[in-house]
Amino acid sequence: MSILIKSTTVITQNASREIIKDCDILINENKIAAVGKNINQKAELVLDAKNKIAMPGFINSHTHVAMALVRGMGEDLPLQRWLQEKIWPTEAKLKPVQVYYGTLLGICEMLRSGVTSFLDMYLVGLDEIGKACEQAGIRGSLSDAVINMPGHGVERATAFSKKWKNKSSLVTPHISCHSIYACTEEMLVKSKELADKEKLKFHIHISETRKEIFDCLNKTKKYPIEYLDSLDLVDENTVLAHASWVTKREIAVAAKRKATIVNCPISNLKLATGGVCPVREYHQQGANVCIGTDGPASNNSLNMFESIKLSSLLQKHHYWKADVLPTQSFLDFATINGAKALGINTGSIEKGKLADIILLDARSNASNLNPQHDLVSNLVYAASPANVTDVIINGKIVMQDRNILTIEEDKIIEQVNKITF
Repeated sequence: MSILIKSTTVITQNASREIIKDCDILINENKIAAVGKNINQKAELVLDAKNKIAMPGFINSHTHVAMALVRGMGEDLPLQRWLQEKIWPTEAKLKPVQVYYGTLLGICEMLRSGVTSFLDMYLVGLDEIGKACEQAGIRGSLSDAVINMPGHGVERATAFSKKWKNKSSLVTPHISCHSIYACTEEMLVKSKELADKEKLKFHIHISETRKEIFDCLNKTKKYPIEYLDSLDLVDENTVLAHASWVTKREIAVAAKRKATIVNCPISNLKLATGGVCPVREYHQQGANVCIGTDGPASNNSLNMFESIKLSSLLQKHHYWKADVLPTQSFLDFATINGAKALGINTGSIEKGKLADIILLDARSNASNLNPQHDLVSNLVYAASPANVTDVIINGKIVMQDRNILTIEEDKIIEQVNKITF
């Protein structure tokens, strides 16, 4: 299908970070065919976007989307108690149909937040998560997490990755380990070997709490990222979620190896982990910094606008420095850096890129996006899901005029409330 988006303001996120007003975008099949003024080529569908802003869809670089089903459970508990007393026992009882509808619920929330791709790890129902992504039309980079529990070893992760590799244009398998404290050293090494062999990403929670640091030091005599590096697990295909409680040496290691760091500020604050991810140092030294919401049970939201804004504000607050990083950097973290982390040809609006585009209404019911002195600033600090009107993923319209077209949101909500605990 061909789509022509007419007369919009385009936040390109290209190499020069151009913002083009009164611009057209031509989409053929699943890719962007042209970006410029007065494109005259015919298209099967023309979208008048005169009073809208077009930009690349957000990439949620760390989440557990099916946990929308357990939103609000285990409130006011620290991380380890939250996991061990509430979350893991509950997840052990989950049925595939619950995972399926929990995923669809989370996807609805992400689409309304302008998310077109996400990186996920989960312990149960991975095939159902994949099916939900295909049905909804969203890109999901998924992994069946390896964890030191019966039935959750590397063999199962291998089976999932083989089943889904090259099966879907939207679902991409990756390999993940839950954490260094929930996996044996053998599990960690074998998982990364599998990821390297299959040319997949390796995704892990790391350095999320102070306790994790001291436990790792006591056991290995190394800090967590140094420990991973000593096992040859840190490289450009490694995604380190949280990575907040770190030393300067660890930051240098992650940057030297060109690893991806995913900042999850809201989850860290809510679970009172105490550490503020040193985004500035990671970014300045050359690591690939991204932004994630984390799961909708530890956040409790999948709202990327919130996570982008708080990522910036926490850096300013932590360093007592209003110009700690340019505002543009935080939009980069949520778009082009996320695309690099996931290994997908998107993250900017340019010819040849995959057509993953969102439209935001900048006029009707959009007082928060005006005046438009600085559009990037407006997007980082003022925009909200209420501004997102249209979502195009892989060249297909998934949400139009704030209506999700691929799945029935009302029925999903109804089902979730029937099957929840």
